[in-house]
Amino acid sequence: MATTVYNQGLDELRNFTSVSFKALLLKGAGYVVNRDHDFVAALTPAANEVAGAGYARQSLATKTRVIDDALDRITYDCVDLDFGSIAVGETVTGVVVFRFVTNDADSVLIGYYPIGSVPTNGNPFLVSIDPTGLLYTVQGS
Repeated sequence: MATTVYNQGLDELRNFTSVSFKALLLKGAGYVVNRDHDFVAALTPAANEVAGAGYARQSLATKTRVIDDALDRITYDCVDLDFGSIAVGETVTGVVVFRFVTNDADSVLIGYYPIGSVPTNGNPFLVSIDPTGLLYTVQGS
């Protein structure tokens, strides 16, 4: 499965460098990706989010937003994500980026990034951000 950008999340990208954006980890196959989902609550976090000891949602750091007129796109980027040492027993299947507001009911989904099936083993769980950026939007012709 490819990266998915949520419809409402596209609008939230205008605030990328000025407000709080976070990431969370999903486990298993319980969540079915749908671009029409708007808020973190749609992920059913109690059932689908990683919950192992040591896990916590992470804030995106060193965020940048670069307008590239030559390529007619805007690139959004941040540093790699370090979720810390998550206890053995979880299988991470995806990373979700969202704009944090106050809770799961009003925090807007931005993007879903599938990562296969990666078991936690008690070591640091790192998610590398592609060198070309977290994501970009591009003008159609």
